[in-house]
Amino acid sequence: MNNIQKVAMAAMFAMSLSILASGQADFSLKKVPGSTPNSLTAINNNSQVVVNAGTPTSYDISVWSRIDDLVDLGLTGVNSGGSAIDGLGDVVGAGDPGTGVLQAFIWRPGTGVQWLGSLGSGMSMASGVNDAGAVVGLSYTEADTQHAFLWTQAGGMQDLTPNLTSIGGATAVAINSSNEVVGYYFPNGTYNPVGFTWTQDGGWQDLGPAGTLALALNDSGTVVGQSRNAKGYMHAFSWTQSGGMTDLGTLGGTVSSALGVNNKGWIVGTSLTTSKTDFLRAFLWTPSGGMKDLAAVAGLPKSQQPTSVQVNDSGVIAVATNTGISLLIPKMKAKLTSSPNPAKVGQPITFTATFSSIAGPPPDGETVQFTLGGQSIGSGTLSNGVAQFATSALAAGSYQIAASYAGDANYLAVTSSSLKQVVNP
Repeated sequence: MNNIQKVAMAAMFAMSLSILASGQADFSLKKVPGSTPNSLTAINNNSQVVVNAGTPTSYDISVWSRIDDLVDLGLTGVNSGGSAIDGLGDVVGAGDPGTGVLQAFIWRPGTGVQWLGSLGSGMSMASGVNDAGAVVGLSYTEADTQHAFLWTQAGGMQDLTPNLTSIGGATAVAINSSNEVVGYYFPNGTYNPVGFTWTQDGGWQDLGPAGTLALALNDSGTVVGQSRNAKGYMHAFSWTQSGGMTDLGTLGGTVSSALGVNNKGWIVGTSLTTSKTDFLRAFLWTPSGGMKDLAAVAGLPKSQQPTSVQVNDSGVIAVATNTGISLLIPKMKAKLTSSPNPAKVGQPITFTATFSSIAGPPPDGETVQFTLGGQSIGSGTLSNGVAQFATSALAAGSYQIAASYAGDANYLAVTSSSLKQVVNP
């Protein structure tokens, strides 16, 4: 993902479609092993999840997926943490390179850790990375002022806010595939942050009123975060260049915050509810369904208090809570039909399997097996969620046929209900 994890406002690294309304969960829950309660997390488009775990004095960073299990980054130390992961599995965050001061890093599979330096003080933290390996975050300057940075392998660390002198400073939070950067800063002489978007060609643009935090963006330039509404409450928002700011509302409480957005336009975050205890809940917002409580549409236990929520382009959601990290995987549904049915011996029969989920169908090109008694009788290739197999080799009789999708890095395996196919002499 491009917009994977957030740092907190004052440079503290480790702080803080149509959705069905039937009550039936549209997701399967998978617990991520080894995760510490109330930790940060991030997810990429291969459903690789950043796992931050440890004790109050020592932290360990790993990458987990259902395919590869846990892969340790080999980084330990006080306050070390991973904050974002790109499509290649590169992880960025902050750790101690042996100086006793936190410094931004990028970790690459098979290569290991590269320390990114700083803007003069030795201290820096990375908070976002895109698939080209461009990294954004914050760093302190020689004058001990917090500035936003953009780092690339070719150009090193670039100061995006060279003229900033405010105590609150600036933080670059996320970067998309076009190298558009978003974050927030404290304008000189002020005490309230303002969101920003930045591009190399277009430069700097303020985003939202005082109090706005821009926390994520997708490849089309939709920015999400938290901004003060007319009544003074902080609400989740989305913003586009053409449409401006949109208040996404809450789950009934007074405060909400959008933490991630994918290229489908799905937005995830947290919101207070109207319960007597005013619990914080994770939400999923879609253009067609609005804001829904993940406890309702994903079966996430209501007792779990979210710390961090991210979503990838396949609709897989990583939620870090007070009990650890859970992966919410869209449930794939399968339907099998045939034509003709009944058929005659020697007559071609076409079996059609259709797969769908709240996030859409599985990717084109993946394979579906058609089975009889658990044994494959043929296969088909998915296109827009549909795979077909035709045969004229069935003898006279009655058969129970099923279609099976083996799943992939994002989706779980699923098998259709058996279809009774009749072949007459």
